[in-house]
Amino acid sequence: MKHLVIVRGGGELASGVIHALYRAGFHVLALEQASPTATRRRVAFSDAMYRGETTVERVTCYRAENLAEARKRLKKGQLVMLEDPEAHCVRELKPQILVDAIVCHKNLGTQWNMAEYTIALGPGFCAGRDVDVVVETMRGHNLGRLIYEGFSAREQDVWNATVGIDRNIEHLIFAPEAGRLDMLRSISLMVKRGEPIAHLHTPDGRIVELKATINGVLRGALHRGALVVKGEKIADIHPTMGQEECFTISDKARCVAGSVLEAILVWENRAGKRRFFHRD
Repeated sequence: MKHLVIVRGGGELASGVIHALYRAGFHVLALEQASPTATRRRVAFSDAMYRGETTVERVTCYRAENLAEARKRLKKGQLVMLEDPEAHCVRELKPQILVDAIVCHKNLGTQWNMAEYTIALGPGFCAGRDVDVVVETMRGHNLGRLIYEGFSAREQDVWNATVGIDRNIEHLIFAPEAGRLDMLRSISLMVKRGEPIAHLHTPDGRIVELKATINGVLRGALHRGALVVKGEKIADIHPTMGQEECFTISDKARCVAGSVLEAILVWENRAGKRRFFHRD
């Protein structure tokens, strides 16, 4: 299909990219796993894998059951998500642009020759070797910077090298052990420190109570019934965020998305490509 962008991933940052590209006029196909683990589900298109469709800031994404359905929906100008975590469909669809937005700090198989132009978000990719360009995802002065040679910053390296910096993760809640999650509070509700927000049902029949670590808004949480492993992030509490902000794309996601769009336009101009960001 002409004028096609494939985005690997449908989490928070990926959804910012998908939203921006679709609104700019691109045909966009997002690839996800069967059971995504994004906690900021109200601003993640990956929720379409559970619901069949989901809307983020007035843009609706539809889950396709197979590649044939995905093609039909794309031809209608719809935003589409397909279960294909290993990106097998790329070989058949031959997209002009591929964006790896999984953001798991390692490369899960994306290569520069999978499309005419390849972009990746965050650590784990070498620009000029694995992909054409890498977008910096670490907050700070370089957030959104386009890297054409080498790697983006690894956050752990920055924390280790910076004297006196405090990696405060008190707002995040992790699974203390494996089990099935039963959320007691919904995203956007106010919670207080020490208040139970979830139960974790362990394989041996125990119920572990998970409590809020700080006062604030529950801005992200996994689906009720999700199967988690020990150490997996299950919830995110923000101490100052307004409830309405749980339903809007973050400043970081918008910045990264703008950089992806810039990278595409720069490539188009340099390559003398016909501008193709329109769904026709």
